[in-house]
Amino acid sequence: MEKTANKNDLPILTAQAKTQISNILKDEPKTSFIRLLVDSGGCSGFSYKFSVDNDFKKENDVIISKDDSKYLLVSDIVSLDFLKNSTINWAVSLTGSQFVIDNPVARSSCGCGSSFSI
Repeated sequence: MEKTANKNDLPILTAQAKTQISNILKDEPKTSFIRLLVDSGGCSGFSYKFSVDNDFKKENDVIISKDDSKYLLVSDIVSLDFLKNSTINWAVSLTGSQFVIDNPVARSSCGCGSSFSI
């Protein structure tokens, strides 16, 4: 059985993020999804890690969003607490492209936006 969290707490994916996730997964096996993990480390204390995965762990994973039965983002229960009410976007700039997380739980973040503290 799939675990889903309280919809009021789940991160929100922008249209740009959904498009980029679909682009990433288009050549991956049908069971693949993007895993979002909050890990200790980074210059501010915690870091976001995105990866392509196909090993859904029913006892620990939570589906953040899915579209047309295709898993878009999956996080473990512990990481989800750090992502409550966040917005996940795909941003393109002169210096590169990346997922950007606007996280109301974070007190501060590093200059590159890949790590944060609470």
